[in-house]
Amino acid sequence: MFRLLRTGVLPTALIALAVVVACQAPAAPAASGPASSGTAAGAATSPPGAVAPKPAAPTAEPAAAPPPLQTMKMGDARVFTGVPLYLAVEKGYFREQGIDMQFEPMTGGDSAAFLTTGQLDLALDAVAVGLFNAIERGADMRIIAPAGILTLEDSPLPLVVRKELVDSGEVRGPADLKGRRIAILARGATPEYLLTKVFDPLGMTINDIEPVSMPFPDMPTALANGSIDAAVPAEPLATRAVSQGSAVKLVSAITPGRMTTVITASGQVLRDRPEVAKRWAVAYMKGIRDLQPPQLGVSDPERLYRPEHLAIFTKYLNVPEQVLRDQVPYTWDADLVIQGDSIMDIQQTHLRNGVLTLPQPVPLERMIDPAPSEYARQTLGRVRG
Repeated sequence: MFRLLRTGVLPTALIALAVVVACQAPAAPAASGPASSGTAAGAATSPPGAVAPKPAAPTAEPAAAPPPLQTMKMGDARVFTGVPLYLAVEKGYFREQGIDMQFEPMTGGDSAAFLTTGQLDLALDAVAVGLFNAIERGADMRIIAPAGILTLEDSPLPLVVRKELVDSGEVRGPADLKGRRIAILARGATPEYLLTKVFDPLGMTINDIEPVSMPFPDMPTALANGSIDAAVPAEPLATRAVSQGSAVKLVSAITPGRMTTVITASGQVLRDRPEVAKRWAVAYMKGIRDLQPPQLGVSDPERLYRPEHLAIFTKYLNVPEQVLRDQVPYTWDADLVIQGDSIMDIQQTHLRNGVLTLPQPVPLERMIDPAPSEYARQTLGRVRG
């Protein structure tokens, strides 16, 4: 379960702004015009030759007051997948939509308890066993938008193998990993799904290898000292292992263009503040479109690594600029299309592997609420046909 770190919101989270209501100026009294020949007795008449004053201009209608800021609290794991959110805060996109975006630093796995109790309004979640179990057990949450999209040609979650095994010829392809120790973060997490997709065409399963649960940061060292034979590490750790000479990429593109992480929302928000959730999606889409070209699974380094963007990334992630440049980055969907087929394929894979035990798959309609993303597409238009 995620653990909320009660250190307060990020120092850059927006502070709620006072709403300034424009006051209508009092109307000026109307000036008298020249009297006609039929002026009533006692009415004022204009002197001969006098020029009648122009009528006063109508008073302008007061400007519509902006809506009061609505606070949205989101679990923040400080990962690169979340950079469109940080950018949308810093560029004022959430404030434009009447939202005071506040991040709650978190560590751990499942955000369901915090969303269900209303401690969080939103979270960035992996499409993994914990998510399916939570929704099946009645967690009051829904998927409202995609987050990380795997790249088409290279992956931020590649399969790497110890370099000496490749140099010696012991490992020439994934089939040679049978019986070997492979680090996958945790059973039922995204790396297990990806490894299974590598093995499927070969007629292999996760049971044909020895899966080792291991935190991503420990994987480069474990590869270097030989305690594991292969791993599915997240970036920038995969690039680090390769650059240090301890590993090589065996499979660099796994399930290209597929969605592996999502934005989840509390059911309370979706029921009680649906318009706020929709406006939130508009700001999120604007943040993504500043970074991501229209093509799914394709990165644009020139757009992604603009100086103003790098300044925001390093501020929130607290990592050097060069580390960001050296990684294979995640991509995002500029149209915010929730990939229902990806969600169901991941669920079926974990059911087949035995790490997800449900009487039947959770139906897609129980897991998603497409209204916020649909509203963002209607508001900003599609970038893909």
